[in-house]
Amino acid sequence: MISQPRQLILWLCVCLVLGLGACAESWATTIYSYIDDRGSLVYTDSPETIPEKYRAKVKTHEQPDAVSPTPSMMQSMQRKISGYAKNHGWSMPSFHVAMDGLTPAQSKIVTYAGAAAVVLMLIMYLSTSQLMRMLGLCLLIVLGIGAPVLIYVSDSGPMEAMKKKAVASGQAQHDRLQQAPR
Repeated sequence: MISQPRQLILWLCVCLVLGLGACAESWATTIYSYIDDRGSLVYTDSPETIPEKYRAKVKTHEQPDAVSPTPSMMQSMQRKISGYAKNHGWSMPSFHVAMDGLTPAQSKIVTYAGAAAVVLMLIMYLSTSQLMRMLGLCLLIVLGIGAPVLIYVSDSGPMEAMKKKAVASGQAQHDRLQQAPR
């Protein structure tokens, strides 16, 4: 049987892996455009289809990918660990404190990070083992770096707002290109 401190450390490591799996990836499609002999603007997503004589004047545009991407390795690992935890009867606590100015997802991250920080500090100060103290300190540093990153990439977080602005800007540029005289 696993001792209580080791079980706690194992649970914290699982929480860290599950939290890091929430990171998002950016997917985009490159669109190529050129003007042909008739003065028509031509778009393609395949550079091989562009005739040789137009390749020097090709412009590239990044468009958000409408197709949902396949899960990343981290997301797959997160699902596997969640499945193993469920099979062993473990479950993640589902409490969080609502905070003004933060979305529910961000409040949950701050709540869990705060709770983990308290546990790690207790481990650091109550443990007689130097190794446990060092491990607690290292995990506290990782938590201090990881929590702001998770807040940044969370649902309705700053990264999502920037993505929406970039998509809107790209759409406005696309609309202007479509309205250009031919």
